[in-house]
Amino acid sequence: MDENSDKSRMQTLLVAFRQLGLPLLQAVSESQNKQGGGTPAPLNVEALGPLVESTVMLSQKLAAQVGASEDQIDAWVRWALAGAAAQVVGSTYKTSGRLLTEDEANRIASIAIDLQSKFKAQIPAGQENLPNTIATFRAKMLEAMVPVVGAVAQYSFGRSEHALLAEVAEKLVKTADQVTRALAPTGATPDEWRILCWHVLKAAGQVYMESHFAEADRLLYMPTEERAAYFAQHGQVVPMHQVWQTFNQRMAMLATLATYLDVPESARIDVGGW
Repeated sequence: MDENSDKSRMQTLLVAFRQLGLPLLQAVSESQNKQGGGTPAPLNVEALGPLVESTVMLSQKLAAQVGASEDQIDAWVRWALAGAAAQVVGSTYKTSGRLLTEDEANRIASIAIDLQSKFKAQIPAGQENLPNTIATFRAKMLEAMVPVVGAVAQYSFGRSEHALLAEVAEKLVKTADQVTRALAPTGATPDEWRILCWHVLKAAGQVYMESHFAEADRLLYMPTEERAAYFAQHGQVVPMHQVWQTFNQRMAMLATLATYLDVPESARIDVGGW
């Protein structure tokens, strides 16, 4: 097998694991935890096979709705369909502990094609856009905020969800701007700056989500009387300073680490292939 074949196989494995394996593994793990009453148990790897088959089925249904087989669709679209299907299948399994049925897959695919007709003017055809325009950058910013929305939806520290989202979004965008200005190479183009900023914002969203849940867990495991007194002391609205302190520390560590990173010689392959 030549070097190009090895590289292609490795790239395919990486994309498959990231787009399909991770959401399905997470679904199996969360479903087990829900059923196990808090008792740790070995991961049920056997459940992955049926989930993958269910994901393939939904992906094929989605492809069929646009009148094409998967082989007739661009590779990035095919992986995007499979990734979206894995999210849906995983979500169904987490909430109900069962696989998606074929009837449900058909209904989801028909809804997707209906969405396509409704948003045809807003969705461009052709290759996936990098955030190299203001419009696509805004869309990518929303994508980066998905983990934050999920965290706030689960627990908002006694605040209005919309108010907390606005506060967090403002802080994350400012942080991403500061870190990007520190890391961007001299002479970077606006396109290069937006791509870097988008990746920094994605990292910031992930770091915030982890900081958010760390504080929520701290409150959850407080002794009942201590927690009640803490909430009463603050008028039932929990201070956010612990969340932001953890977030700032982790982002500072990440930004510092980034200044030491360089791509090793063995990884300096064609960037367009990744």
